[in-house]
Amino acid sequence: MALALLFGVLAFLYLVVLMPLLEIGGGYADSIQDLEFRLQRFRKVAAEKDHWLARLEEIKQRGKDKEEFVSGNTAALASADLQTMIKKTVTDAGGELISTQVIPERKEQQFTRIAVKVRMTGSTVVLRDVLYALETGNPILFIENLNLRPIRIGQMRRPGAKAASVPDNLSVDFDVVGYMRAG
Repeated sequence: MALALLFGVLAFLYLVVLMPLLEIGGGYADSIQDLEFRLQRFRKVAAEKDHWLARLEEIKQRGKDKEEFVSGNTAALASADLQTMIKKTVTDAGGELISTQVIPERKEQQFTRIAVKVRMTGSTVVLRDVLYALETGNPILFIENLNLRPIRIGQMRRPGAKAASVPDNLSVDFDVVGYMRAG
């Protein structure tokens, strides 16, 4: 009976004291392994820090070197440069620039949006050349709100007349949008 009582007390102590301590220790061991794994991963990332900082500087420098943004110290100067570029593009393509109007600049994230409203006339070939030159050149420009209207000359087209005899003349309105770095 004394032995049974001794085993009962030992089993009770094992279940009440020792077993919870072992479970806590096992949980701590799992937690330690997880934290060691994280630490190794963070050390690996930290070791690559210099590489990624150098890469970031390279990308920033490449962005400064390329003329992807409208140049100018102020939005007014950038708008004037953009108007000059548009005038040259339209006249080089053989079109006639009727007017340009600066649209007030607007902040968008870390950039300033520069926009100019353009009114011109020309053929479809001239329009194609102008749009191509503006959208594929530097700085990067976007065409918005494109509106085309045929210019009707006093003569009416006779029934049965060839389509080639109708003059290909358009009145075109559109906005040219570019961005400059804020600051």
